[in-house]
Amino acid sequence: PMAPPSRNSRTSRPAGGLLQRLTLAGFAAACIAVASILLLRQPKQGGASVSGTTTAPDKLQHAVELQASGKRERVRCVRPGPGSPPAVARCTPQGDGCGWLVVDGFASDAEVSALRAIADHGMDLGGGSGGPTVLDLQSGALSLEDKFIDVWYALNVTGRRPFTRSELRPYAAVVERAAALLRREFGSEGLQLTAPTFFSRIRADRPPVIPNDEYWHSHVDTLQYGSFVLTSLLYLSDADADFRGGDLVFEAQDGRSPARVAPRRGRLVAFSSGAELPHHVSRVTDGVRLALTVAFTCSPEAAIRGFLSRAATDDQLDRDGG
Repeated sequence: PMAPPSRNSRTSRPAGGLLQRLTLAGFAAACIAVASILLLRQPKQGGASVSGTTTAPDKLQHAVELQASGKRERVRCVRPGPGSPPAVARCTPQGDGCGWLVVDGFASDAEVSALRAIADHGMDLGGGSGGPTVLDLQSGALSLEDKFIDVWYALNVTGRRPFTRSELRPYAAVVERAAALLRREFGSEGLQLTAPTFFSRIRADRPPVIPNDEYWHSHVDTLQYGSFVLTSLLYLSDADADFRGGDLVFEAQDGRSPARVAPRRGRLVAFSSGAELPHHVSRVTDGVRLALTVAFTCSPEAAIRGFLSRAATDDQLDRDGG
């Protein structure tokens, strides 16, 4: 299929809805770019958990709330099963090297505001039919109703201002700091960014329309996404102030009680992605929850590089009159 047009070429704003504005070739390119996300987010038939039983809502009140210590809490790793990435020496956590850590103030108020502005600029062109909306700047995936489109192509076709590299600099800085923290805390020397890495917005006022909207089912990231070895979530909104519900919940496992992390602006939670930590997000019952998922792999083949390279330089934007 044809690639999307140059991010810097200017087009007039076509009439009609966004889906009609996308050409067949452009839409095909978008579909290919995001097909893997569509498949990976698909729950098992009937909405069943991919890893076990989700903690019942009436038991969540007894889940231990994890506090921000900035240090890894150790959990014994579960040997990888079929579909999991192979272990890589000095990178993949093994033995009792798995676990989680919670860091408050990982992102500054200015960085959180910049990241929220990035999410708003991209998501303004889309919006899922149900509660969740996903924006992945590396692949271009943006939820629009019950489909995905390519946000870079959509910005071009609608004549909107493209993302610039200076605008995305706080995003790159947060990703680099998260990688450095996880390499140090988990002893993962060869850790690299992997896909999908994405913003997620969950609105409580929209009921699920398609199976992908049911985000609250328990899952294991290595089974859900394939390449994940370590997962991190940076919260861009506050529980209770901006929304209710939406905790990250680690399921009870091997005699361990369920544990939960309450979202706080600038808080980072990171954890090993294997079967030792099945988890889910509790249902958002009011307001809007916004977060950034940043995922890491030990496989060079699954690593992504130059993940924001589609952004325009400031000089290019000036030449185009943006």
